Order: sequence, then C-alpha cells, then structure tokens
Amino acid sequence: MVMFSQLHEFQVRDENGAEARLHDLVVDLSAHDYPPVTRIVFRQHHRAHLEWDAVRRIDWRNHRINVRDLSKATPLADEPFEKAVLLDRDVLDALLLDLVNRQTMRANDLWLEEHDDHLSLRAADIGAWAVVRRLGRGLLGHATHRHLLDWRGVEFLRGDPAAAREGHDYHRRVARLQPAEIARLLDSMPYLHAAELLELLAEQLAADTLEVMRPERQLQVFDECDDSRRIRLLELMAPENAADLLAQLGPDAARKCLEQMPAAHRERVLELLRYPDDSAGGIMTNAIVLVESRLRVDRAREAIRDQLQSPDFVYYVYVVDNLEVRHLQGVVTLRDLLVADPNAGLRETMRTGVVALDPHMSAGDAAYRVAEQNLAALPVVDKNGRILGAVTADAALLQIAPASMIGTEPRVFT
Repeated sequence: MVMFSQLHEFQVRDENGAEARLHDLVVDLSAHDYPPVTRIVFRQHHRAHLEWDAVRRIDWRNHRINVRDLSKATPLADEPFEKAVLLDRDVLDALLLDLVNRQTMRANDLWLEEHDDHLSLRAADIGAWAVVRRLGRGLLGHATHRHLLDWRGVEFLRGDPAAAREGHDYHRRVARLQPAEIARLLDSMPYLHAAELLELLAEQLAADTLEVMRPERQLQVFDECDDSRRIRLLELMAPENAADLLAQLGPDAARKCLEQMPAAHRERVLELLRYPDDSAGGIMTNAIVLVESRLRVDRAREAIRDQLQSPDFVYYVYVVDNLEVRHLQGVVTLRDLLVADPNAGLRETMRTGVVALDPHMSAGDAAYRVAEQNLAALPVVDKNGRILGAVTADAALLQIAPASMIGTEPRVFT
C-alpha cells in the first residue's frame, strides 16, 4: 500500500533502460467499489500514457514502476481523457461526500493498494498531515498520520454540473440516501458542487430532493439545470412546491417554464400562484383526491384509482357533488373507504360538517387551525363552497415551527 503523494515521485522505467517521470494515474470509477488504475500517465519529452497491462511490476524499494516499452506509449492530446478520472487532476483536493457520516470532506491525499498485480484506490486521506506529506513530496508525515475515508463510502464531485450531464464517471452512490439527507448535503457544499450532485440523481429522486431543499440553494441549483431537465423536475414536483420554486424565478424565466410544462400540471401550478405566499391558498396543495357523492363505495374505489398515482397527499378523499363544480359535501379517509361495505353509498360513509379554511385567510391562522383540529389536513374552500385544495400538517408545521427548525422537520405528506 502507498499514498499517492509518495507514488507520484516514482520513475517509470522500461526494459531498455529508458526513464520518465510519473505524472498521473487514470482510474475507472464505475468498475468496482475500489476503482482500479487503468492507465499510467508519464512525462518524458512530452506527456504520454500506457495501459496498466504494460506495467511489469512496481519496484517499491527503488521507487520505480517497471514497464515493457515506453516507446509504445500514446502521446496525450491537448485535452486528454476528458471523461476519464485522473487522481492528481480530478480527485486530489476534490470535494468528497462521506456517505456514511453524511458530511463533505476534501481529499488531501489518496491511499492505493496493490493486489494481484493491480493497483486500486482504497481510501482518501482527509487529515491535516496529508497536506504536509504532499508539500514534502512524500518525505514528511509519518505512515501513522493517516485519517482515512474508505472509498467504498465516497462520492467525489468535480464542481462541474456539465460533467455529470455529459456522462463522466461517477459512482452515483448518493442515490442510496433519502431526499432529505441529500438535501442537507446540498445545503452544506458550494452551489456548483450541489448542482453537479443533483444532476447525478434520477429525475424522480432529484425532484423529491429539490422539494425539501432550502429556497436559496434550491434556486441556485435549479438555475444550473438545462431547460429540458428544469421542465421535467417541475412536472415531477408537487404543484405547490413547483409554484413556490417558480415564484422565486424572475417573471420571464417563470413564464418560459410554465409555457413548456404539460397543460394539466401548468393549470394546477397557476391556480396556486394566484394566491399570496402568506395566505392559506399560498400554502395549500391542490393535488387532492376527489370523488362524486352519488357513487357507491365500490364504484368510488374504482373512480379514484388513477387519481392515487400522482398526489403526495392521499390520506383523505374529498366527496363533492360533481367533478366539474366541486362543491364540498364531505370527506372520507382512504382507510374508511377501503374497509366500508362495497354496496354502501358514499353519502352514508362520508363525514359531513367538515371544518374548512378560506383561501384568503393568513397562512399562520390556517396553520394553527390545522394544529387545533389535530387532523392530517383541512380543506380549503372558496366562498361558493367549491373545494380548491387542502392545507396539510406538513405545510402547517412549516408555518408554526421556529426558524431554526425549518429544513429539519419530518416530511409526511409532501
């Protein structure tokens, strides 16, 4: 095993006695938990590279890497290995995500290990002594002065969102985390690294993560997305969260996004944008499940099947006179609907006399009303009795909780 700061000082020597200075090592991040070295880059009269298969052995005692024939090397172009990962160029000093401890660190040195004639990246040294070792060209800093981060629990970032879009090598291990955990990591790193990390996520996970990020960072990373990904993320977000994000954009940017969104989702978002942020209408969700009161329970179950695929909040099913006018008549929990007699009518199954919120009342008053009722949500109804949406317990908590808790609250429904 060897630290890269020490290996970096090795000579490359072939069977004919020709020598060169080791310049860098190429690793394949996608191959294993511990990325293997696939090429060596060296400097002789010019920079060139050889496949790792050309290496005969590493002479640890004499600080040499023995290869077959340096003259067989391929010269490097002006922009070599654009999508490859080089240890010195890309990984050293890069931002690392410690996925085990959910924190960001810097790679001050790298620990490599030889096994069966192959060299692999095993860990990053994140300790202060690693900087001393590098400054001393591997001569300073003792072997015991190591603070190693196992590479199996690492995601490294370049600080380049375009690299993630263009398919450069990444482990994409961060996708194992929950959206709230990823959001906390994004809040703790430079915004370009945060934008790069968001690009590594599948669209649904990226949208879920975007929803729970702090507004300032949310806007920064959203600005770094290309147009097509922006629209797709907005489409996958709950309408109320998409509306909040669009409200942060300038009018021209928001209009451009709205024009490209699918019509049904655009209409839901526009409905929410009509209300001030500090009103009940401004914090409600309008992705709710509706069913007509004339139906029997078994027919109601069939009628809501498609509706259940998209909204985050599905605890309550709101009973209306018809789906066009949407006058609220009652409410039934999803559980009650599932266990009720299939032949019973909804009018006999639903609860009436539902406490409702006015869309123009203050967000704070609406939040306290939800808390007082001790319910998962309260419907929002206009002056004509037409249901517009619901204020969930999640949305209420965001209004009531102290500022220091914002971003740490549990997300139950949205």
